[in-house]
Amino acid sequence: MDSDLSRRVTETLNDLVDEETLRRFGELNLVTEVTEMATGSVRVKFQPLSPYSPLAVNIGTSIRDKALSVEGVKAVRVECSGHMMDDLVNRLVNKEPAKPRPT
Repeated sequence: MDSDLSRRVTETLNDLVDEETLRRFGELNLVTEVTEMATGSVRVKFQPLSPYSPLAVNIGTSIRDKALSVEGVKAVRVECSGHMMDDLVNRLVNKEPAKPRPT
């Protein structure tokens, strides 16, 4: 059974617009699964339209950022499948942002 948080994240992600087609993610079924793993932590699985999509990292980053904007979400893990470079896409999308250097 889906949690309230995963439903809200799904609804939010379905409104994102794909850069290639200018259609909403919900129409394209790009997001294949949203699961609440722990309180405030969600896993989002997506599949780009093409296994060679040059925008897979951009899509994954958009998903991560939009999911983090949902109230109650503290952490997001994005998983790409169906792309020829799934592992690289996943590493780039889920990479921790660089911490500023002390001055």
